Amino acid sequence: MLRERLPSVILASQSPARKMVLEREGVTVIVRPTWAHEQHTFSDPRQIVTTLSRRKLDAALAQNGDTTLPLLACDTIIAIDGRLLGKPSSVEEARLQIKHLARGTHAVWSAWALFRDGAIIGGADVAHVHFKELDDAAIEAYLALGEWMGAAGSYRIQGRGRNLIASIEGDENVIIGLPLLQMKRVL
Repeated sequence: MLRERLPSVILASQSPARKMVLEREGVTVIVRPTWAHEQHTFSDPRQIVTTLSRRKLDAALAQNGDTTLPLLACDTIIAIDGRLLGKPSSVEEARLQIKHLARGTHAVWSAWALFRDGAIIGGADVAHVHFKELDDAAIEAYLALGEWMGAAGSYRIQGRGRNLIASIEGDENVIIGLPLLQMKRVL
């Protein structure tokens, strides 16, 4: 269990899904988003999520530097056909993202950065998601649920978005936004 290695943590994220994963592992979570900027000039998904999770951790340290609790920051991005998909800004963008994903397989990259006991550790992991073939009616029905809002790639695997997926290769928690299996190995 993660709770034995990390009983409490300040999560520098507003993601209820990340919070849920940690709490499911028995970790007490204090949510304190940093609102760090996410602009970058990178094209490599691993470099992007690693850089942004570290940037968010640095912001969390600046905001909570006097705490004795560990600080955890994460980032997630989707890569498909040489394109990177983040969070959509509108339902139209979400529709385009889902249609693009429905063509086959995409990679979901998530990274984490943890400050604990004066040291920073972290990592990144990838999972591959195979979408089902979706017609326009299925896409519109999913978009009507509103789960696309605030979700990289416009879907949430922990919700009804699971119905869009045929299969997954790798740690399912990477898709949620927290590389849990890797964190457990490292910690």
